[in-house]
Amino acid sequence: MRSIFATKILGAVIGLLVFLLPVNGTVMAGEGTPRINVVYPKQGQTVAAVDSTFIFGHLSGFSDYRDIFVDINGQKIEVHEAGGFLAFVPVTPGVFSFNLTACLASDSTTMADATVDVLIPVPVHTLPFDSLQIADDYNPPDSEVVLASGDLLRVSFWGTPGCEAWFSIPGVIDSVPMAEAPPQQQPYWGEAVFGAGAVPESVLVEGIYSGFYIVPPEISAVDVPVVYHLSPASKKRLARSVYPGSSDLLDAILLRYLQMPDSVADTSGYRVSVNHPDYPFTVRFTDSVQIIRYGPRRGYFSIFQPEGVEALAVGAEADWYRVRLSHGQYAWVNKASVERLRKGLLPPTSYLRSIRTYSQPDHLLVEFPLSGKHPFRVFEDDPRTLRVQLFGVTTDTDWIRYDFSDSLVDIATWSQPEDGFYELRLKLTSDVWGYDTYYTGNSFYLQLNRAPERPHTLWGKTVVVDPGHSLDAGAIGPTGYTEAEANLGIALVLQKELERKGAAVVMTRSDASDLPLYDRPVIAKEHDADLFVSVHNNALPDGVDPWTNHGTSSYYYHPHSINLAREIHRQMIRATKLPDRGLYHGNLAVNRPTQYPAVLVECAFMMIPEQEAALKTDKFRKQIARAIVRGIEEFLEEYNGGK
Repeated sequence: MRSIFATKILGAVIGLLVFLLPVNGTVMAGEGTPRINVVYPKQGQTVAAVDSTFIFGHLSGFSDYRDIFVDINGQKIEVHEAGGFLAFVPVTPGVFSFNLTACLASDSTTMADATVDVLIPVPVHTLPFDSLQIADDYNPPDSEVVLASGDLLRVSFWGTPGCEAWFSIPGVIDSVPMAEAPPQQQPYWGEAVFGAGAVPESVLVEGIYSGFYIVPPEISAVDVPVVYHLSPASKKRLARSVYPGSSDLLDAILLRYLQMPDSVADTSGYRVSVNHPDYPFTVRFTDSVQIIRYGPRRGYFSIFQPEGVEALAVGAEADWYRVRLSHGQYAWVNKASVERLRKGLLPPTSYLRSIRTYSQPDHLLVEFPLSGKHPFRVFEDDPRTLRVQLFGVTTDTDWIRYDFSDSLVDIATWSQPEDGFYELRLKLTSDVWGYDTYYTGNSFYLQLNRAPERPHTLWGKTVVVDPGHSLDAGAIGPTGYTEAEANLGIALVLQKELERKGAAVVMTRSDASDLPLYDRPVIAKEHDADLFVSVHNNALPDGVDPWTNHGTSSYYYHPHSINLAREIHRQMIRATKLPDRGLYHGNLAVNRPTQYPAVLVECAFMMIPEQEAALKTDKFRKQIARAIVRGIEEFLEEYNGGK
C-alpha cells in the first residue's frame, strides 16, 4: 500500500542513519581508565518498546563503585558494588539516544560518558481527524488467502477515524459495509505475560475498520486483491448540521471537510482466492514430529503427529494449509512440512472395530488397528482421565479387550461426537505419569507409562538435568555474565544434590559445548527419564519494567507436570526470598514431551545487578539446587499411585 510503503522507506532511512552513527556504547580508553560498558541495548539496535525500556551494563576502571552513580538521560542510577547498573528509561519513537555519564557521588565530577543510539519503531497511531487516508491493512494475513464455500473472510484496515468505510473484491463482490471499531489496544505480549498487564493509553488507536464476507458456492476467483474504500460523507453531514458557519475558524474547518474528495480507495497487501479450482487435495506429513495448529502460527491443536499422517487441504493462508480433519474439525499445517498428493487421492477412512490393551513391565499399551495413518490428539481431562481423539475414523467398535492381569485402566469407553471424529476415554486407577503415541504400520498405539518403582522417594529415579543454552548465550547480565554460564553453574550443583539423594542423574551437557535445543528431549527419551528439569535464568522483553517485574518462576506444559512445577516453585520462593514471578503453562520445547513430568525453572533475572552477582556465588547456587530437590521430593511424596 502507498502510505505504508512510504513509512517503510522512512524506517529504512532512519535505520541507515542509526547504522552510520559512531559506536559510542563503550567509552574506549587506556588500561585502568574509567569507562561505561553498555551490554543492552546495542548501538544501532531496533528496540521494540511502547513508551519506556531498560538499559543495563557495567563500569570498569574504578577502584570503588560505592562512590559512583550513573546519570542516564537525567535519571540518577545506583551502581552495584560489582559495577553493574540497570535503568528503566522513557523513550520516544525514531532515533533515540541514551546519554550516560558516570559521576562521583561526592561532588558529581564526571568520570566517563557514553552514548547509545537505537531505533524505536513508530507504533500504529490515530490518524488526524481532518485527513482522509487509508494507512494500511490491520492484522492482515501474510500474503495469499484461499477460501472455500461457507468460509469467512475477515477484512480490517487502519485509516482516518470517523468516516464511512466499505470493501470490494473485484469480480466477486462490491460494497461490503465496514464498521469502525472502538479504540483498539495494541497487542503487547511482554507486558501482558511478564508485567503488571497495564498497557499505556497512548497506544489506543482509533480508525480501525472491520468487515466480513461469507463465501458463497457459486463464485470462483483466483489471486485478487481486497479493495478498501473510505468516505468523509459522515464528517461532511456533521459539519453542515453542527457548524452552519459562524466564525472564521469554523468556516475554515467546514471548508476543509467540504473540500475532501468523496472517497479514497486502496488495495490490500495480500491476495484472495475463493473456491480455487486446485482445492481440495490430500497432503501427507513429512516431518517426524509434526505440529498442527488452530491457525497460521497460532496455538497448538495437537503435537507430535508422525510422518505419513494424511489430511485433506481445503484452504490456505501464506505458508500454511487449512486441513479438514472431520466434519467440523479444522486445523493448520505448515506447507514446508507436508507433501501434496496427486489430485483424486483422499485421506484414509478407518472403521475401528476393536481395541486391545497389552501389559508390559513399565507401561500399558493400548492398540487401535486402523486402515491408515490418521491425525490424532490426546487430552488429559484430570489426573486419571485421558481422551484419545482420532480424525477420519468411524466407530465399528464391538470389542474392547482388557489385559486382565493389568489394573491400570479402570474402564475404557468410546463415543462418536461427529462424522469422522472418534474418541476413546480411558479412566485410570492412578495418576498419569506420562505417555507416548506412535504408529506401527497402520496401527495406532497409546503407551501409558507407569510411575517408577517406589514412586515416593528420589532413590533410584532417573532425573535428566538440562542446563539451558550453550553456544547460544541466552540472557546476559550487566557485567557480561551469560545465562548459559549461570545455568550450568546451578545444574552442576543440582546434579550433586540429586545424586546425594540416590538419584541417577543424566546431564544434557556438563560443559560449554554446543547442544541444539531439540536434542535435549531426545537425550531424556534415550535414557528413559523419570523426571526432566531444565535450568534457566530470566530476562524481560523490551518495555517491561524490571524493577517491578522480576523474581523466580516455573513452567510446565502438560497437566501431569503441573504438580512438579508447583512444588519446585513453592520451594524456590522460600529458598531464594525472591519475588514470586508466577507459575506458568509455557509452550516450551523441552516441556512438550509427554513421556514424563517435565518442568523448566527460571531461577532469577540476569539483568538485575544484585541477582546476576548472586548467581556467581556457590551459596546462591546451592540454595536454588536444594530448593529444586525439595520440590521434587514433595511432588513424589504427594503422587497418587492408586491401587
